[in-house]
Amino acid sequence: MAQCGEACEHYTELNDDWLSEYNINGNSYCNGDYSTEGWYHMFVGQTSAQIPETCVQDSRCDSYTRLQMTQPHPTQYNQTVTRSLCYNTGINCYCYTSYAIKVKLCYEDFYVYKLQRLPGCNTAYCAVPNHSFRAAGQDETSITLRWDKVNNSVSFVLLFNGTETNISAPAADDSVTYTVSSLTAATKYTFTLFSVFENVRSSGIRIDAVTAPPNAEIFNLIEKNDTSVTLQLSKPNYSGYLLEYQFSYPQRIFAASDADGPVIYTVPSLNPASKYTFTLFSVFENARSSGVQLTVTTGSNQSFRVSGQNETSITLQWDTIKNSNVSFILEFNGTEININAPNGDGPIFYTYSSLTAGTKYTFTLFTVFGNIRGNAINITAVTAPQNPQNIRQSAQNESSVTLQWDKVNNVSFVLQLNGTETNITASNVDGPETYTFSSLTAQTKYQVTLFSVFENVRSSGQQLTAVTAPQNAKSFKASTQNETSITLQWDKVNNNVSFVLQFNGTETNIRAPAGDGVVNHTVSSLTARTKYTFTLFSVFENVRSSGVNITAATVGLDMGFRPFGPMTEAEVQRTIEELLQKYGLSPNSLSIKVKPVQP
Repeated sequence: MAQCGEACEHYTELNDDWLSEYNINGNSYCNGDYSTEGWYHMFVGQTSAQIPETCVQDSRCDSYTRLQMTQPHPTQYNQTVTRSLCYNTGINCYCYTSYAIKVKLCYEDFYVYKLQRLPGCNTAYCAVPNHSFRAAGQDETSITLRWDKVNNSVSFVLLFNGTETNISAPAADDSVTYTVSSLTAATKYTFTLFSVFENVRSSGIRIDAVTAPPNAEIFNLIEKNDTSVTLQLSKPNYSGYLLEYQFSYPQRIFAASDADGPVIYTVPSLNPASKYTFTLFSVFENARSSGVQLTVTTGSNQSFRVSGQNETSITLQWDTIKNSNVSFILEFNGTEININAPNGDGPIFYTYSSLTAGTKYTFTLFTVFGNIRGNAINITAVTAPQNPQNIRQSAQNESSVTLQWDKVNNVSFVLQLNGTETNITASNVDGPETYTFSSLTAQTKYQVTLFSVFENVRSSGQQLTAVTAPQNAKSFKASTQNETSITLQWDKVNNNVSFVLQFNGTETNIRAPAGDGVVNHTVSSLTARTKYTFTLFSVFENVRSSGVNITAATVGLDMGFRPFGPMTEAEVQRTIEELLQKYGLSPNSLSIKVKPVQP
């Protein structure tokens, strides 16, 4: 390293591109390693450069904290002066601390600096070109150029795209500013500036400058949680993107060159229930776009949900945010309820009561952190509908059951039979709803539950025991009869089935016998020589079968006949049986006596 007197001949060159104030990568290199104490000369590209005397924009020089001089550079050759430097941090242009360095002017626009070692990472000495002709600003369609005034007698000529523009010297001592417009976005242009005195031009100074690129077409939030947000960005067509947000260093984001669609980028390590404003700049060369903004509040509480409801209440549930002092505001029907952060880590429950059955409601939840209210999270929830009324079994046979119930407005139904569910849409006709279950088993008891359904929410349900009819008794017949009684007989069905015998408008209940034999029942006090009709029903759980019918008659006939010739006893017997059959009587059920009578 050079000593002070040798500084103009012995120095270290600093020509890292990232030192330039035109470098806006925003990456925070640990820059302290290069800056051992000694004399340095700065370059931007191949151009001699100097430490700026004005505030450097945020994220330039690849550092969050930039150093600038607070006093002018020396103006006398070989003059060495002491100058103060100050820090600019983030987006602020306020010098909040400073220290001194030495500066020497070796010859025109050639400065060397005796720099101190930097305090560490995220801090940099910035560099700007020494010549005053520079791009002072740009947007998508224009570039503003600026240079120092020479004197009142010197004018200028600006050469651009083969066209020359004459520019008079300003009357004041300020620098000269000129804007070139109607340009194309994200394009590099070359400008040449000549000083002119008495129609004689200088050799000229040439610079390249670029217009700003367009903003990203897509900049959306696609997901968030308590500590991160995931953003969607359109694929960049230029150098990439610069993402800025408060409390963080700017971050340079590049899309994959072969990506076909939007870029997904997750911003981690955020505070819960905090509001962040993200600004996304497209970057081309050293120029930014104007930027698009997106404001997001972390603490999404995507767990906000309905945990239960009935006809008059809805219970809401959401997760706490661990290790934070986040409280909540719950809004319903224009009324807000403050809910403090719980002590534990479990979910939070809140129940709204005195609601109307079968009704849709909207609830809004806000997270609150440090008096900052997060984004609204809305859910809709419904109360359960009223149960259907008057469910009943209206008909049945051996293989089906028909159910009936009263209508409920604006609801559908679910019928549950032995664990199997059937969805039923409410009919448009007036009167009760009806549904028939078929392909059932005779003489069987079924458990039926009927639910009303509104917006996929069920009522508590109404239960009913449905019963199919038993089978009819088999082998129903008259086994014996006499003048005043008839004995009937049929096969037993099983121990759970009783019977009802119906004749002459009268019903008789008959229990199933204990054994496995046939059932016998005698109907007495009948009239001799009379025909009767009997109907027999099987009965299971008070449900009757369709019934079977037979006709039988009592006996007690006095018959006399005179043969026209001699007859044997067998011939007489056969003649009597034929006569009984004519009257609908069974000869086997009667005792026949043949008695001869004298004429």
